[in-house]
Amino acid sequence: MAAALRARGEAVAEEALRGLSPDGDCPQSCSVIVLGVGNRLRGDDAVGCVLCDELSGKVEAEVIDSGDTPENYVEPVAKLRPRRILVIDCCDFGAEAGEFRLFSRQELEELSYGLLSTHTLPLSLTVELLALETGATIQLLGIQPERIEFGTDLSPSVQAALPALVERVRAWVSA
Repeated sequence: MAAALRARGEAVAEEALRGLSPDGDCPQSCSVIVLGVGNRLRGDDAVGCVLCDELSGKVEAEVIDSGDTPENYVEPVAKLRPRRILVIDCCDFGAEAGEFRLFSRQELEELSYGLLSTHTLPLSLTVELLALETGATIQLLGIQPERIEFGTDLSPSVQAALPALVERVRAWVSA
């Protein structure tokens, strides 16, 4: 089991480092990382991953779909030496389904108290590790889910929000 986890971690690092030049320099787009988080099998929890699909190659940022194990990407992201990181995930912040909001690192910590996480480790812990390893400014683009049950697609509310979410991320990347 440990060998399998180690191999998975090495594969994750290799995937994330593909954007580096042979001498290890980070290309210009690495100063900004967009990290999508979610489980594609759990309805609206997939929104971070779906946004990565929509944004990949279309923004001046390194776009990484971390699935439901963003903690596996801490080291690979740190090696890219970003200045800014945008984490995208669904989270319950009491809004209408499909609404989204930008949260600071501090707000994410407050938001995560008492929430049931669909991730292996709490997202707030992963964000703190990223902050320690990179020194980057980190924000969360949180999307209010309607449903996160296994075997469901994105809800109509979250699906309808996708174009506005893409534009919001583009604006964040360009800022």
